[in-house]
Amino acid sequence: MSRFRLLAVLLAVLPLTACLDSTTLVKLKPDGSGTVEQTTLVNTAALKGLGANTSRSAPMTDRTELERTAERMGKGVKLVSTEPVKNASGFEGTKAIFSFDDINQIEISQDPSGTEAMRAGASKTESPVKFTFTRNGGTSTLAINFADLQAGTPKPADPAAAPGDMPDFTNPMILGMIKTMFQGFKINIGLEVAGAIVKTNAEYVTGPHITLLEMDMGALLSDESKLKALQGKIGPGASFSDIKPYLKDIKGIKIDGPSIKVEFK
Repeated sequence: MSRFRLLAVLLAVLPLTACLDSTTLVKLKPDGSGTVEQTTLVNTAALKGLGANTSRSAPMTDRTELERTAERMGKGVKLVSTEPVKNASGFEGTKAIFSFDDINQIEISQDPSGTEAMRAGASKTESPVKFTFTRNGGTSTLAINFADLQAGTPKPADPAAAPGDMPDFTNPMILGMIKTMFQGFKINIGLEVAGAIVKTNAEYVTGPHITLLEMDMGALLSDESKLKALQGKIGPGASFSDIKPYLKDIKGIKIDGPSIKVEFK
């Protein structure tokens, strides 16, 4: 699914997703090898309150499933280590580190909830982040490409007749319920290069670190007026170019792409 479709789904009040804090960090060396650090935390207390069974490991924290995740990432990816983690908000989960020899061979899922992994028979991510790495003299260049809906995707003739992905933010009761459910929900996908960035078209750069996707639902839901305005911009026919300009002034969300290049040494 595209990242904008993902945003709409996340706002559709899914209990498991609402109890999630997910961070994915790709660390890249100048030779194209590196690691992927994935930290997945869930609010176990909230899940129990919703009647979920927390007595067994979830797919995103089970070692066997994490090994399958390594296989889905691509050729040569290996699960290096796992460790239990807990944050100040009481979310609990696992930090997993995967190694890879060639970033050209790997794909990173844009689905932070683990729902793709939960689907029976899932072998590949649906709309992965793909990488193209080249080495030229003393510098390395990485192209990052996101799978997104393209401009020109057919839109319904009558938007009111199309099934809505977004809840009604004009309804105080619905908005209040969503705020409660998504308290603590965060997603972060980033890239960190070993060295200094020489040139990049990325928008969110801090030293060697580039933020590809960042979503803090608490902050996003706090600005009700902008959220209601955004509601009318996201729909089944929305493309990356359609939506991106409306996100710049909204707290709690950063989305870069769909194509990013970074040169480093």
